[in-house]
Amino acid sequence: MAFEVFAISAAFILGILARQVALPPLVGFLVAGFAINALGPSLGMPTTTGPILDYLANLGVLLLLFSVGLKLKLKQIGEPQVVGGALIHFAISVAIYAPIARLLFTDSWLTAFLVGIALAFSSTVLAAKILESKREMGSFHGRSAIGILIVQDVIALVVLAVFSGKVPGPWALLAFASPLLRPVLHKILDYAGHDEILVLTGMALSLVIGGVGFELIGLKGEIGALVMGLLLSNHPRAGELSESLWSLKEVFLVGFFLSIGM
Repeated sequence: MAFEVFAISAAFILGILARQVALPPLVGFLVAGFAINALGPSLGMPTTTGPILDYLANLGVLLLLFSVGLKLKLKQIGEPQVVGGALIHFAISVAIYAPIARLLFTDSWLTAFLVGIALAFSSTVLAAKILESKREMGSFHGRSAIGILIVQDVIALVVLAVFSGKVPGPWALLAFASPLLRPVLHKILDYAGHDEILVLTGMALSLVIGGVGFELIGLKGEIGALVMGLLLSNHPRAGELSESLWSLKEVFLVGFFLSIGM
């Protein structure tokens, strides 16, 4: 517990300092993570993040992706500029990075190819956080950027499944039936009201049904949280639900940005 207290205190101080020099607080959080990683052992702190911080980071990611889904439409992900942009970026990045990795780091083209694939992907969480902080998530370029990153995540899942041999089992096909839940999810949101029950509704849908539910069928919980948001994006109260989760999500995401530096 002492480690988590130390980490949150460092994030608080460096987050305020970052804001004073006109930088986003998340820059301060990232610096805090790197500083703790570099100086923590000399101060008697563990060399890895504690379980509480890891748990908060996971909650923050799930809530963020759920909120992203609430602001997107499923058809936007399938638009030509989104799919085409993701595939072209992926192909160009692998074509550039794989030969460089082969030349500098390894004699195996397979290893170089995997390094090229890894370098072709961007952080959906980091991009979504930056776009959201600038209130650009609903803009054309914001929606397109997030759509491209989501398509990249799907490519990453396929690549990891092929090369690791951990192909999802038949239960994973249930994900394609998730649109059947839309009427039920909409009805739940209708009954949620406007107080703390609305916040609990968002947490239950993103963390339990989306996060844990998709993990039980062999898929990533992050994908499940995003899908739950997409299924609710057409609901008239989707914006209200997103706003109700804002502060909670921001606090949990501090753990995520701290963990990057550690």
